[in-house]
Amino acid sequence: MTVVDRMISLELAKTLVSILLVLVVIIVSRKFLNILAKAIEGEVSGDTLFELLYLKTLAATTILLPPSIFMAILTAIGRMYRDQEMTILAAGGMGAKRLYRALSWMVVPLFLLSTYLALVVLPWTEQQAQALMKRDEQSADIRGIKAGRFNEFSAGDVVLYAEDMDKDNIMHHIFVQSRHHQDTGVVIAATGHLQKNEMGEDFVVLNDGQRYQGIPGNLDYVISQFKEYGVRIGGPEEESAALKREAADSLELWRGRSPKELAELQKRLSVPLGVAFLTLLAVPLARIAPRRGPYGNVFTAFLIYVIYENAQKISQGMLMEGKIPPWLGYVMIYGLLLCIIWALFLKNFGRRWIAHVLEEKFGR
Repeated sequence: MTVVDRMISLELAKTLVSILLVLVVIIVSRKFLNILAKAIEGEVSGDTLFELLYLKTLAATTILLPPSIFMAILTAIGRMYRDQEMTILAAGGMGAKRLYRALSWMVVPLFLLSTYLALVVLPWTEQQAQALMKRDEQSADIRGIKAGRFNEFSAGDVVLYAEDMDKDNIMHHIFVQSRHHQDTGVVIAATGHLQKNEMGEDFVVLNDGQRYQGIPGNLDYVISQFKEYGVRIGGPEEESAALKREAADSLELWRGRSPKELAELQKRLSVPLGVAFLTLLAVPLARIAPRRGPYGNVFTAFLIYVIYENAQKISQGMLMEGKIPPWLGYVMIYGLLLCIIWALFLKNFGRRWIAHVLEEKFGR
C-alpha cells in the first residue's frame, strides 16, 4: 500500500464504521421495539430477547453493508474534492483508475465478507431466530394462547377461548369452534392443555366437556359428551413458506430452482453485488466542483439508490411470480447501474476524454 492508499483506506474505514453503526442502531431499534412488545405480552422470554437482539443486529449489519459503503465513499471522496485534496492528487497523476485501486484495499475484503455473510450467516441467523421464537411459543405461552382472549389458528378455522390459565399452562372453562369445509363444531370443556404428537402437530387436548356438531334443528345435529377430546390447531406444514425460504441454506435454494427460491437467492446475492456495483457508482458520483456546496451530489445519489432498491424489489417480485427468467433480473438491475455509471463518466470527463482513453488502450 502506498501513502495515498493508506490515506484513502483509513478515511473510508472511519466513515464506513460511523455510517454503518448509525444505520444498524436505527434499524435494530425499530425491530427491538417489536420484540420488546412481544416480551411484555409474555410471548418472548428475557433470555430470548437478548439472543434475538444479537441475531437481528447481525442480519441488519449484513443487509446494510451496500448502502453503507455507498454513503461512505460519497462522504469521504466528496470531502476530499471539497478540500481540494483530490485536485492535488489529480495533479500528481491520480485518475479514476488509480482511485478505484486505492478503494479496492477496503472494498475487496468487504465484498468477500459480505458474500459470506449473505449466503451463510444471514440464513443461519434466520434459522436461529425462528427456532428461538418457536421454542418460546411452545413453552412459555402455549403458541400465543392468552386467557380471556379469542385466539385464532389454522387461518381462522379454529377459534379458542379460555377463561383462565394457571401457572402450569392448564386452561380452564374452554370454548372451541372448529370449521372443516362446511361443517362447524363447537366444543365446551372444563380444562385443557397443549400437546404435540409424533408428527409435530399441535393439539389442544380438552377434558370433561361436550361437543356440538351440525346445525341446530336438523336431524343430523349431534351432541356428545367426552372425557378427553383433541382439536388440532396447527402443524409443521402450516409454517410460513416465506419464513422457510428465508432460513433455507443457499445451496438448497440453488438446487430447488423454483421461482420463489431463486428470488430469495437473488435477494442474498444483492448484498455482495451491491457492494461491488455501488462502489463503481460512488466514484464518479462523488466528484463535485469545489464551490458546489457541502452536500455535493447527495440528492442525486439518494435518487439513484431509491431507483436501485425499487428495481430490486420489482425484479424479485416478478421472478417470484415466474414472469421473468432469473438472468433477466440481474441484467435489469446491474445493467441499469452500469448505464448510470457510464453516463456519469461522460458527464464528468466528456466524450473526447473517454474516446482518447479508449483509443490509447485499444488503438485506432
